[in-house]
Amino acid sequence: MSIEDPNANGAAGASPELKNQVADDLNQAVSRAGDDLEAVTQRAAHDAKNLGHMAEEKVSEVAGKAKSFATDQKDLAADQINGIAAAISKVAGELENSDQQTVARYARDLANGLTRVGDRVQTSDVDELMGSAQDFGRTQPVAFLGAAALAGFVASRFAMASAQRREAGRQTQPKREPASPTTSYNAQTTRDQGGF
Repeated sequence: MSIEDPNANGAAGASPELKNQVADDLNQAVSRAGDDLEAVTQRAAHDAKNLGHMAEEKVSEVAGKAKSFATDQKDLAADQINGIAAAISKVAGELENSDQQTVARYARDLANGLTRVGDRVQTSDVDELMGSAQDFGRTQPVAFLGAAALAGFVASRFAMASAQRREAGRQTQPKREPASPTTSYNAQTTRDQGGF
């Protein structure tokens, strides 16, 4: 006796309506999957675009803050350069009244040069100053490195002197010790007993 597979004839003998229904269901599933995939792709592109805009805004905000900080530092540097120029000019005036005319002339030239630099720093935009520094660095690399080293040396000396002044200020201030609870209690007891 042979055993026959009941599904063997069932698939081949399926009605045309059933085959059409299966084909239609399959086509609809493929179409829905394609639509869903397209929707997901569009949503991902939209989200990526939004993230790009947010990143651009943040970069722009940080760049604006950095430029504002650089502008403040530029103005501070210009004030300091002009202050140094004024001090050297004062020294030049004092030297002109003495017998050191040659040194006075060099000091006056240096003061005038620093005044021009300070004025240029004051009136120029940060981007212009950066461009000028880059141009100077390309055309005069040795002088640029020397100026950078000198600026670093001056900045380190200024920082060390500031730290020493702060430390000296702390050492000259008298230290106040807080009153202990026992001392406060003893003073109160003395007052209560008629003392002062």
